[in-house]
Amino acid sequence: MEITDKEVFEIAINAEIRAKEAYEKLASLTKSDIIRDELLFLAKEEDKHREIISKMAEKFEGERTEPKKINIDVMGEFRVIAEKMAEAIKKPDVNVDEVYEIAMQAELVSEKLYNELAGYAATEKTKLVLEMLADMERNHYNILRKQYDYITRYPEIYKEEFYDQLMKDINFNF
Repeated sequence: MEITDKEVFEIAINAEIRAKEAYEKLASLTKSDIIRDELLFLAKEEDKHREIISKMAEKFEGERTEPKKINIDVMGEFRVIAEKMAEAIKKPDVNVDEVYEIAMQAELVSEKLYNELAGYAATEKTKLVLEMLADMERNHYNILRKQYDYITRYPEIYKEEFYDQLMKDINFNF
């Protein structure tokens, strides 16, 4: 397979669009306001990534780059995670643990994808942007991991609407 920087950007843009759509769909299915807010935050982050990549693609469009032969190992892994996410979203009763586990895997796979794509970048600028995006995906994983740890540590409180209602009922005005 041969690929240009333009095609690298197209792959990255499509990955961000899919991630945003998945987080928005999952957010619409969850009963917890806390979890929904977290997922919507991540959806906005993925949309910001798409905007960054789109702007970089426009900026570099005038630069001529030669296609390079590449073999992106992580693409198969990326497809498997996308299928898992699609299945989880279709379930009538969403399992929050499963959603977080899949979302964490998706962020790690996205990080791998950007790192692999960076290795094939035709310019240092493109490589830098892809490495930055890989770092951002790792940060998303860390956000999800921390939230998941709370959910699994305090399942009787955190998974239920009880937690959301408790937080709404607390009066912080002393």
